Amino acid sequence: MASLTLINLSSRPRIAIASALVAAALGVAALYAFSPTAPAAQPRVAVLPDPDRDTLIGGAPAVASAPAPIPAVVPTESLALARRFDAQGYDWDAILDGESDVPLVAVKAFPKDLVHLQDVDLKKSLFFRTLLPMALQVNAEIDAERRRLIAIKAEVDAGKAPSRADSLWLKALAAKYGTAADDFAALLLRVDGVPPSLMLAQAAEESGWGTSRFAREGNAVFGQWTWSDDHDGIVPAARGAGENHKIRAFPSVKSAISAYVRNLNTHPAYERFRLQRALGATGYELTATLDRYSERREKYVDTLRTIMNANRLAALDGAKLSDEIQLVSR
Repeated sequence: MASLTLINLSSRPRIAIASALVAAALGVAALYAFSPTAPAAQPRVAVLPDPDRDTLIGGAPAVASAPAPIPAVVPTESLALARRFDAQGYDWDAILDGESDVPLVAVKAFPKDLVHLQDVDLKKSLFFRTLLPMALQVNAEIDAERRRLIAIKAEVDAGKAPSRADSLWLKALAAKYGTAADDFAALLLRVDGVPPSLMLAQAAEESGWGTSRFAREGNAVFGQWTWSDDHDGIVPAARGAGENHKIRAFPSVKSAISAYVRNLNTHPAYERFRLQRALGATGYELTATLDRYSERREKYVDTLRTIMNANRLAALDGAKLSDEIQLVSR
């Protein structure tokens, strides 16, 4: 098994283990630098395992528990959703100012009338407030995986063999993240969250602030493509002759977030993203590693940064979930 010294097992070790992680990853230099002759295909088209179907096996409890799944419902209209958020004290400015935790609310899909909402500030607020709690919950679920992984690795480094439950769990985790079960360095690079600032900026750009056809019809917040018959999808109106890709559709906004994070954590095109994340890069800094997410390349990165700056999204990277579950009524 790969050897890696962990300095802090009680938190998510980033910079403390970054040098070892990056050193291990840079053993394959081609994964770090893109070949000038490589095709400029959109990496977001990767067909990945369905996060809603994939569950890790093994009876041992995780070291850190992720929040329990929140029942999600579909709001009837934008103004009703805004009133519900306000009634729950979900204040966007307070979140940005670090004066309030993020309530555990869940919205299955954006209101259908969001596209017709004329108040731009309200539209943006609803978009961000809908996404942020679920983005944080997806990160919390990954954090629970990461903590259990670190605990197992600490035992292995101490000379203890993993239990059967841990071995099965590691095998399933490795399959989920596309690496070997005994390669802890590779797993730790992949089993990690995505800064909320980056998630929300990309979601805004890819979905037209939740108003695109794909977002409205299939919760396709991040514009992921698929060619798989196993995935529901929406045929783009501008799809060319002979093309057979679809925009992948999801049963809920949260499942779209999970698939997007899995894409960043597993696709070869985002190896540089994962390496820089391990070194402690901020969400803003990580935008530079996502130039292959779009054919617009550097202009796409500039757009993400503009969205981040204009909406103070960097402040969200320190946001925390509340312990109290709030349900959005119909």
